[in-house]
Amino acid sequence: MEITAQNTTQHTPLISLLYFAVDTMDAKGVASFVAENVTFKLGNSDAINGRTDVEIANASFFETIKAMRHTISGIWESGSTAFCDGLVHYTRKDLSEHEVPFATRLEVHDGKITDYRIYVDISGL
Repeated sequence: MEITAQNTTQHTPLISLLYFAVDTMDAKGVASFVAENVTFKLGNSDAINGRTDVEIANASFFETIKAMRHTISGIWESGSTAFCDGLVHYTRKDLSEHEVPFATRLEVHDGKITDYRIYVDISGL
């Protein structure tokens, strides 16, 4: 994970730690950043609710790829909502590569993510 964004916000440390967990494909680590009653949505998949389901969904997704790496080029905030965007580089199980743009919206309350939306096209995986 690399942050190339020129600006920082109060949520930059959270984004940095969250994406470290994502890029190391640590589903339990990802789940540690979300509230018990979180809503999570990846791409055009259906939204899921709850920390346990977020951990399960991330673990399942991580099993479909060999590796991933994010470059975060923008970070913004509006009140309790953080936004970031950039590129995500995937390594498939067959070691071929795939890179696409992404954007994420995080609603944060009391230090935990309560709404986690990832806008990305993973159809090429």
